[in-house]
Amino acid sequence: MRLQTFKYFCKDGFKNIFLNKTMAAASISIVVAALTVVGVFIAIALNLEYISEQIEKTVDIRVILHKGQEDKVPVIEEFLRKNAQVRSYDYISPEMALEDFKKKLGKNSFLLEGLEKDNPLRGYFIVSPVKIEYTKELAKALENLQGVAQVYFPSQTVDKLKRIMKILNILCIALILGLYMVAVFIIANTIKITLFARRREISIMRYIGATNRFISGPFVVEGFIIGILGATFAYAVVLLIYHYSIKYLSQTIAFVDFVNISTYKYKILGLFILTGSMVGILGSLISLRRYLKA
Repeated sequence: MRLQTFKYFCKDGFKNIFLNKTMAAASISIVVAALTVVGVFIAIALNLEYISEQIEKTVDIRVILHKGQEDKVPVIEEFLRKNAQVRSYDYISPEMALEDFKKKLGKNSFLLEGLEKDNPLRGYFIVSPVKIEYTKELAKALENLQGVAQVYFPSQTVDKLKRIMKILNILCIALILGLYMVAVFIIANTIKITLFARRREISIMRYIGATNRFISGPFVVEGFIIGILGATFAYAVVLLIYHYSIKYLSQTIAFVDFVNISTYKYKILGLFILTGSMVGILGSLISLRRYLKA
């Protein structure tokens, strides 16, 4: 494409927006609304993932040993050390378990006096899986090790967390796709109005031999500009909403940590610019394809 042609496309694209500023403003507003909702859901998804990771770290497996089977501890430790599904583990000996029990009883710890000689408690491992999805598989493998009497893990919590995350991911994807389709539809209609207003000019251009590509250029640029402007405004709105929402939530729910959005701000801006421009160009192409065929 020649530089002169590119300049013509850009100049005409901006002129179209200026001449149809009401519809252009409506299209930009729709892109802003759609991308703002997308941004809010991205922020929610990031925070849910972050909170889920924090919960995952608290999900552990308790591996209770048979009484008098402490000699199997090195074998179990070797298994845990080599297993890629294990993030960390700790061994609590019967003596340590008794001491912990005393601390929990506090001033009533005298009730356990004399048990040091015949400790009824058993040694156990606290195992943290790398991912919550590994919990069941890892627990099953641990059950088959020699010296292991019982294996406990919060299976219902694990299953519920997995189900909630799956449903939220599906809802987010469905909503985002729906909003993008609405934005494409609105931009396509904006471009269609411009095409209708300039139908005589376009007919003359076609009559003197202008190609569809040459006729389409300014309208594609128009859709692209609408998409970029919408993406930029939406980005600013999302950052503003997130800033004040997190400020309020941090004061209300002090025990929950939230994601620092500044870590992702360039990724979100890049995503908005990319998707905004694609939505704008796609909307232009849809209306052009229908009109130029006619």
